[in-house]
Amino acid sequence: MKKVLIGGGSGLIGKRLTALLLEKGYDVAWLSRSDTPVDGINSYLWDPVQGKMDEKALENCVAIINLAGESIANHAWTTSYRKKVIESRTHSARCIINALKENKNQISVLISASAIGFYGDRKDEIMTEESIMGNGFLTQSTAEWEKAYQDSSIRTILFRIGVVLSKNGGALKEMSASIPVGICPVLGNGKQIISWIHIDDICLQMIHGIENENMQGIYNGVSPSPSPQRAFILAIRKHLNKWSIPISIPSFILKLLMGERSSIVLNSSNVSSEKIKRSGYDFKFPTLESALISIYGK
Repeated sequence: MKKVLIGGGSGLIGKRLTALLLEKGYDVAWLSRSDTPVDGINSYLWDPVQGKMDEKALENCVAIINLAGESIANHAWTTSYRKKVIESRTHSARCIINALKENKNQISVLISASAIGFYGDRKDEIMTEESIMGNGFLTQSTAEWEKAYQDSSIRTILFRIGVVLSKNGGALKEMSASIPVGICPVLGNGKQIISWIHIDDICLQMIHGIENENMQGIYNGVSPSPSPQRAFILAIRKHLNKWSIPISIPSFILKLLMGERSSIVLNSSNVSSEKIKRSGYDFKFPTLESALISIYGK
């Protein structure tokens, strides 16, 4: 049985990825700060800051997927927290790369999360993997994240992930929280493009990356049908089947409340999925309608 090692396995994407890998017959283990099994998943100790990893984690392992990193959205961007965000990503990447260099292993591919924040606010311009980086902290942190993998000596794939849609939490829960109380929030002018992806599609793309030896480098982890924010939130309202009034929240209010962190909801990123499609990946949920039906069941 092929074993896949996951850093950040207890997070939203990690848990779903674990389930899909198990369904496909893989053995799965997590890198964790505790070696206590969780839900039957074996865990191996690691400390990315100290650059330490249990070398037994690499035994019989064919792939590593790194999803570890501090949340961008759930904390004010103080100077100290910005440093923490960047280092949580770069330290974990370097810890894995050094462990691969220092310990005998059979790992053939290293896969990591990245983010479409790399592109910054680009309005309606279509972003491909060859597009230049944008401006701001989202861009800076993502660029540092990806740079940390430059020393990898094996096949490496980085997925620039869009807004992940899941019934188990994450961005969708936050975006729709006010709809049940009668408010359907249109953020800014509502024209900013949201490049999203269903959680199953991003997980299956990572598995596709393990199994497709021709894949290497940067791939956009987004659906083929990005949506303006206004249309996006109105579609969610329809599937929630809740009465609510579309209320515009001006950009200046969001900036007053959130500071630079408002760029998370105000940036427009029209990101292309053509490269991953050319690799042979067939989307399970290519449209927003199909994604929301799978989540809300109607």
